[in-house]
Amino acid sequence: MELPPRHTIPQPQNQITTPPPPGHVICCLSELMGRHRLTQTALAQASGLRPATISALYHDRTDAIAKGTLTRLLAGLHHLTGVPYQVGDILQIRQ
Repeated sequence: MELPPRHTIPQPQNQITTPPPPGHVICCLSELMGRHRLTQTALAQASGLRPATISALYHDRTDAIAKGTLTRLLAGLHHLTGVPYQVGDILQIRQ
């Protein structure tokens, strides 16, 4: 008796990412969160932002960030860490 073929789940291919060119704005939220050992969930709850928004910022997958989003993000970080972070602590220009 022959068994039916197994279905395999396709594995994600390794994506090679190139660093952004000089002069490109990058989001350093992942580094800042790592320093304080914050989770994306905790920051989403503290800031009132959607978890998907925090994830996109964490992985630097955004082309633009609204002022209101930055305001809420900074307020959430301040609430969790006690540090009054500024926009320049999150967004930096790649040299």
